This record gives sequence, C-alpha cells and structure tokens, in this order.
Amino acid sequence: MRSHLISSCQYFTSTSWRQNVRVTSPKGKVRRATRADLEAVIALDSISPLGHSRAELLTTRVESGEVLIFESDARLTGFVVVRARSFFGFDFVELLSVAPDDRRRGVGSFLLDEALSQSSTDRVFTSTNQSNTPMIGLLEDATWLFSGQLEGIDEGDPEFVYYKNVRHGT
Repeated sequence: MRSHLISSCQYFTSTSWRQNVRVTSPKGKVRRATRADLEAVIALDSISPLGHSRAELLTTRVESGEVLIFESDARLTGFVVVRARSFFGFDFVELLSVAPDDRRRGVGSFLLDEALSQSSTDRVFTSTNQSNTPMIGLLEDATWLFSGQLEGIDEGDPEFVYYKNVRHGT
C-alpha cells in the first residue's frame, strides 16, 4: 500500500453491476499455483483492463506460494493472490481474477472462501477501486465489511478497503 491513511467515507453501494444472471456453483478444484502454472496465470491476468503487465509481480507471488488457482476441466479459470500478514499485520487479498467466460459462476466467491479458510490471521483485508462495481458486489454478497477508502493511488478512482473476520477451528 502506498498510503496508510484510511479515512471514513460515505458508504458506496452500487447495484448497476447486478443483472439477472444466475450464479451457479463452480465445478473444479483449488490448489496452490506452481511454476508450471505461471504462463496460464499471466495470460489470465493479461486480459485485465489495467493496461500494464503484472508478469513480474505474479512470477514473484507464484514462486513464493501466494497464488491459489481454480481449475475446471484442466483449465485455469481463476486465481487469487493472498499476502500473509502484509496489511497492518493481517492477511491481504491482493488480487482476484476470473476468466471472462467463467464470471458469475461462483469461481470468485469460491476463491475468496478458500483464501479465508487458509488465512493465517483472524481478519483478512482486500481492496478494490470504486469503479470496480463487480468486485464490490462480490464482496458485499460475501458479507465483507467496508472499512474505508484510500485516496491518491489511482487519481479520480479511490481504493475501497474491505475486511472479513475469520473463525478458525470453530
């Protein structure tokens, strides 16, 4: 994080992302990414609208064991990057990506649930841009709580921070 200032703000809720699309249960499995998965992870990330490559970052995260992937029919359909204790001592979901054809099928929710189940802390944080209404909807549907917003990361598009409490061993 470039800024540690988290300020309270008016809670942002958008339902514009929600359409009458049925979310189904995903069929597949989650496992930790290996070096052999790196090319597929980078290819999936390359379709994000960011406009710059995260290949170096993803290479580092795969090699450090911080990437979980979702496979369906021997095909990578999504991944999540979880950094242990990297956000004020709490685990942080740094990145979540799902293949466009597999969105609204439960893959993102499944990956978030798996990240929570494997977390090393009792509270997990994530963030997303205000403009990323599908991710905001996913977090709200999964009962993540709004924590605040960060300014100055992407000009004109504040970063919204969310968290979820995790109960291990209960």
